[in-house]
Amino acid sequence: MNCHLKRFTFQIVKFQPSALALFACCVFTAVVSADDKPPEKVTFDEHVKPLLVQRCSSCHNGQKREGDLDVTNYTNLMQGGGSGTVIEPQDAAGSYLYQLITHEETPEMPPSGTKIPAPEIQLIAKWIDLGALENSGSVAAKAKPKFDMSMSANPSVKPEVTPMPLRISLEPIIKTTRPSVHAIATSPWAPITAISSPQQILLYNTQNLSLAGVLPFEEGVAHSLRFSRNGQLLLAGGGRDGASGKTVLFNVLTGERITTVGDELEAVLTSDISPDHSLVAIGGPTKLVKVLSTSDGSLIAEIKKHTEWVTALEFSPDGNFLASGDRNGGLHVWEADTGNEVFTLKAHSKSITGVSWRADSQILSSASEDGSIRLWELNEGKQIKSWTAHGPGVTGVEFHRDGVISSCGRDKVAKTWDQNGKMIRQFAGLADVAVSVSHCDESNRVLASDWTGKLTVWNAVDGAAVGQLASNPPTLSERLTASQKALAVANQKHAPLAKVLEATKVSLNGMLGSLEQAKQAQVQAQAKLTKMKTDLSTAKTQFESASATGAAYQTELAQKSGAMPLIKESLDKANAALALLPDDADLKANVTSLNAKIQQLDSRTSELNGLVTKANEVTNAMKAQMETATNNVNSTQTEMQTAIAEVTKLKVDVESTQKKVDVGSKITAAAMADVQQATQQVNYWNSNLSFVAEMKLIQAEILSVESDIAAKKSAADAANSKLSEAQKIANDAMKQKSEADAKAKALKDRMSKLRRSL
Repeated sequence: MNCHLKRFTFQIVKFQPSALALFACCVFTAVVSADDKPPEKVTFDEHVKPLLVQRCSSCHNGQKREGDLDVTNYTNLMQGGGSGTVIEPQDAAGSYLYQLITHEETPEMPPSGTKIPAPEIQLIAKWIDLGALENSGSVAAKAKPKFDMSMSANPSVKPEVTPMPLRISLEPIIKTTRPSVHAIATSPWAPITAISSPQQILLYNTQNLSLAGVLPFEEGVAHSLRFSRNGQLLLAGGGRDGASGKTVLFNVLTGERITTVGDELEAVLTSDISPDHSLVAIGGPTKLVKVLSTSDGSLIAEIKKHTEWVTALEFSPDGNFLASGDRNGGLHVWEADTGNEVFTLKAHSKSITGVSWRADSQILSSASEDGSIRLWELNEGKQIKSWTAHGPGVTGVEFHRDGVISSCGRDKVAKTWDQNGKMIRQFAGLADVAVSVSHCDESNRVLASDWTGKLTVWNAVDGAAVGQLASNPPTLSERLTASQKALAVANQKHAPLAKVLEATKVSLNGMLGSLEQAKQAQVQAQAKLTKMKTDLSTAKTQFESASATGAAYQTELAQKSGAMPLIKESLDKANAALALLPDDADLKANVTSLNAKIQQLDSRTSELNGLVTKANEVTNAMKAQMETATNNVNSTQTEMQTAIAEVTKLKVDVESTQKKVDVGSKITAAAMADVQQATQQVNYWNSNLSFVAEMKLIQAEILSVESDIAAKKSAADAANSKLSEAQKIANDAMKQKSEADAKAKALKDRMSKLRRSL
């Protein structure tokens, strides 16, 4: 490239000013053709370190670290100094080192007041914007995401939208042989708890104890977990012991990382975020309490009063104070935004294991390995209450929203207390020394973990154990396999039950059909019996009528038959008297009358004999008919009783079979519910596996796009640099041309003067 630029310079000097357009065109063409090659990396080892050693190492080296900053070592430089991080990869304008060397911030560097040369500033800016690479083998890290940390509402008031996680990956980051729970935190406004295990943070629903999300924590182990006061953010502080420490802020709704704050050489043991989200406080083995800005990670305050590891700290709910405790029993209250000391609270004789503020910020609770919990008022910094909570040592303490206090200790139990130190309830069931305790205000449940990794959940009202949370949950594939097995078992259980139920239903339907037929037979028998009884009644009536008629005829016949001898006797006597008195008219009339009467009686007797015979015949017929009707009634009654017995028997059978169907239906329905639940679980875990796979693809595409953007930005920066260089050459050429024109004009003037002088 340099040889081309020299040629272009020569041409500009030689030709007329119109050649400038040709120069610009040629330079642009040369730059574009050069972009076909990947831009060279700007690295610390090859480009930036020599510059910083020359300009800054006299004050900022491994032995002499003014401002606690060493610029001669890449790791030390990236770690920053007493003012916090000085390099923000891919953001030169936001990097404190760049702001100092450009004199945008004080103290200006170098301190002489003169900036280092512009090309060197541009080189440092380019190195930072390209990712602040250490060497040619380094890969640019992702830039920190921007996030508005401001608060739009009062953190002590429940937000309009409950900050429950949306869909977050449920795939564990790692599986450990010995799970452990290092920290617990519960959301102030949602039934969500966060628990820490190596390289991951697990979110659980405290109502149904289901896993709600897995957040990766590649920094190591999170020793501290805190939800923001509005429940929208989760702060995790931790790292790798003796190696590194950071705090990470997560969006609770999406599970996305918002930013990281702090860059320690030791793991962060305790941390908290201020109610307005502007500050993060951290503490650990360095014995320092650092208050950092969440916007850029800059150091707001550094507190050096602790004489041992800082083991506990918390911002007050109103955001005015910060309480911190250490392993020597040191307990202090500071101004949150300045780090100025407010109170030193002296009482505990052993390590402080926890601090917690009451919701109104008026009372601070502290817990210690000395076994006590103490309450402090913040007007004068005086102790107002103290009691022995766990004799062997208290390992955790937390104020509930309503002022109740939860604690746990080395005695393997968790407890709740009122503010007078009276125990409300004890929660047993831990297998070892308790590590951490928390209370979910939304579900009113107490959670505590022990050294074995066991995490138990209790109902705070009655102390009943609700269940346990897995600190080492199975993978999605393991869950899917287990749910598939459960589905197979459920199907195996349901299939024979359904078959038996179907057969029982078929049998019941058959019985119901038979019962219906039996009922119809009973109805028919009843109708027949009714008819037979009617016929019998009719036959009885007719028999009785015929018998009565025959009896009347029989009576009359008997009367007539009884009167006939008497009348004949009277006739014989009348004939004898007439024989004696032949002319007696009265006797003649009497004889005639008696003869007529006898004839009349003979005629009637004959008629009655016929009528009696006929009546006897009718009576006998009616009697036979009545006997037949009686037999029919008896037979139909037997038939009716048989029908009734059959209906009764079938009803018993139907009732018994119906009970079997009902019981079988319940059992089969329960088995089907198991099948449906297992099916839902299979679908649920399949859906989660698909979600994770799709999420990974999208993340890979995002990384690819970001890498492409970074490459294009690098190419654009290189092109801009070449254009700037070409523009400088063009400007130099124009200057040379102007100088040549002036020199030529001067020579011409001399020549003209010389000619005039002749």
